[in-house]
Amino acid sequence: MKIFDIEIPKDQTKDAFRLAIQSSVSVVITYLVVQEFEITNIFVALLSAVLVVEPTIGDTIIQAKNRITATLVGSIIAFVLIVVLPLNLGTIISLAFTMFVLNAIAGFKPSWRYGIVAAVAISLGSEENAFDTSLQRITAIGIGLGIGIVISFIIFPDKAENRAKRHIRKALRAAANRFEIAITNTRKEENKDFTSSAEKFHRNINAAERTAKSISFGKKQPILDRINDTRKLYNSILIIHRVATHAENDITNGGSGIEKDAEKVQKKASEILKCIANREEVDEKSLEIFSNFVEKAKNNIELNPDNKSVNMLRQTFVFGLTEIRDSISNLVKTIKN
Repeated sequence: MKIFDIEIPKDQTKDAFRLAIQSSVSVVITYLVVQEFEITNIFVALLSAVLVVEPTIGDTIIQAKNRITATLVGSIIAFVLIVVLPLNLGTIISLAFTMFVLNAIAGFKPSWRYGIVAAVAISLGSEENAFDTSLQRITAIGIGLGIGIVISFIIFPDKAENRAKRHIRKALRAAANRFEIAITNTRKEENKDFTSSAEKFHRNINAAERTAKSISFGKKQPILDRINDTRKLYNSILIIHRVATHAENDITNGGSGIEKDAEKVQKKASEILKCIANREEVDEKSLEIFSNFVEKAKNNIELNPDNKSVNMLRQTFVFGLTEIRDSISNLVKTIKN
């Protein structure tokens, strides 16, 4: 999808529409509820209903927990100071102290800044209505948060676990492409650009990690293990990249004896990674064939007794292939488990 000549990825477009629809429905239902029950602080209730909605159910729940906690902390601090201290002095100190505490915590937990809304409202009140203001504010926020959470479960729900898996699959596709480019670049006449593949990998693997941390339902650790194995695979591919970068001449062409072997390894690795990315089963036979290709490349390598530098690069190249084989094997096991 293109907007003003800017290419927007399909998944971002879907996220934007999901968030827009969920937020719209949440705010309308919240408005009807607070109107029906004559709840004060309508603005805060509507704000809570909109801001709590996140791309995944897990993110929404975490946001709700953080905002409820921040609201309670801000309300209690402001309430105590406004009641204990003289009115004018209490307002100033309450504002200053609650802003200091909540913003200091927000340095580590950004969502805690939401507690400032309740703290300011209570600090600007009076001793007589401090308790009522606190209760009304918390009630309004609770209604908004509750409706937002329910809507995220009902309308186009997206679990954090499923989202993390999608990002992992995209990262694997980028890794497969990065491996192909790395192999190609060991032949100096090619030297293809790898920037796009590298950016796609890092963007998706980082997104997968962020999303996995917000998993509220299901098992989080298997997803984190899969992310870790995907990173190890990519780091193994970088060994091939380093060989290509430091080579003064070709490593897999000519008399090296591993040109065809390297191509077979790369094509089989890409085949396996694309199977994983497409949620297809990788059988033991495919892994065995892949392992045999790597072993053949190791056994067929030809070293030049007159050129230690090239020998070192070729041995490093084969080591990189071995690491890639082991990383893919571990990744397949992680997915099966």
